[in-house]
Amino acid sequence: MRAFYFAGVLSQHLQPYTRVQPSGGAYDDDGEWQSATQAPLQLSGMVQPLAARLQAREGGTYLESDRMLYTTHAHAIDERIEHAGTRYRVVEATEREYSDVSQYVLRKVVAHAPLS
Repeated sequence: MRAFYFAGVLSQHLQPYTRVQPSGGAYDDDGEWQSATQAPLQLSGMVQPLAARLQAREGGTYLESDRMLYTTHAHAIDERIEHAGTRYRVVEATEREYSDVSQYVLRKVVAHAPLS
């Protein structure tokens, strides 16, 4: 299979973003869960608004505040990403074996909103 190398094109438009992901945790002496957090990790990629054609898909699964992240770094579903002062959650991943760049759909995290 032919491989496509888009990282060079992407490098011209890189923007910093931060991966902030809680990692495990433990119960304290009182039996309450205490989340352990990883140190925030500075990464780079390209964060773009979703195209209008994606937002207009039947069923309305995408929101205007959703973003698309193009990066050479791997992310898992439900990871937290912070970009330009806004926190997002990775809700969809498209990793292609023929390309060195992966794309992820990011949904804005709203305080006290259900995670669905």
